[in-house]
Amino acid sequence: MASRLTFSQSATKFHAHRPHRTRSQVDMSQTSKFVKKLASNDRATREATFKALSKYLSSRNAAKLDTLEMEKLWKGLYFSMWFCDRPGPQQRLAENLGSLYSSHIPASAFPRFVEAFWVIMIREWPTIDQWRIDKYYLLIRRVVRHCFRQLKQQNWDSKLVQGYLEALEKHPLSGNQSVGTALPYHLCDIWMDELERVVFEKDDEENEEQDEEQDDENVLEKLENVPVDTLVEPFAKLSKSAALKTLREKCKAEVLEDKRYQKWSTQNDDEEEEDVDEEEWKGF
Repeated sequence: MASRLTFSQSATKFHAHRPHRTRSQVDMSQTSKFVKKLASNDRATREATFKALSKYLSSRNAAKLDTLEMEKLWKGLYFSMWFCDRPGPQQRLAENLGSLYSSHIPASAFPRFVEAFWVIMIREWPTIDQWRIDKYYLLIRRVVRHCFRQLKQQNWDSKLVQGYLEALEKHPLSGNQSVGTALPYHLCDIWMDELERVVFEKDDEENEEQDEEQDDENVLEKLENVPVDTLVEPFAKLSKSAALKTLREKCKAEVLEDKRYQKWSTQNDDEEEEDVDEEEWKGF
């Protein structure tokens, strides 16, 4: 007669036949839970899930997520904005979603999280109706703002800046005709505004008169280490390569010819020095 298995022996035998879940499977399961709850019709559920997600992205787990998993998360976040109706809550949610880039996601995962956002925005853009379009414009503005803040917090690390710009050039600033033209147009509209806001730590209430009061010495101090020309380079490329003439002109008018860029660009300084040298040379 066979002897009975003890409890510990039974547990050992059970676990020996139980499929082992890899770390990636655990992460995927966690991601799926977030996505489902973020897309909930219930506001309280969405808010509680967002808080949990913020903590999750601040942990070491975020660095292990691949781009596909981040896209899933952004799909859920996209729908959390979709179900947010009133102006006040929309502004708060857009700010909270943007802050994921500056206050939660680790620098190592930052470029992938940027890419995930734009993949979802491009994919979903054709489905956004006229009643919801403004809140997604607002969301894009806040994401751009907080991405600049992350770069500033990392002292404009060249690799991080490059990773950020590569994500933009791969998606919204690619010139690809599959990208809704409103997206690169909107980036042209807000790019210099948001860069100025982050570099000079401006509030929404600050006006142009205060801008004029900034002396050159203060401006140079604030712009130290800021790779202005590098940050504008994707628009310079698009101004030459975009298939649409209107987009090429938009990049030039709103970014390259912006008076702030003209003032901050080191390239313009070099050109002025060359002009001075040419004027001073009298020939033989």
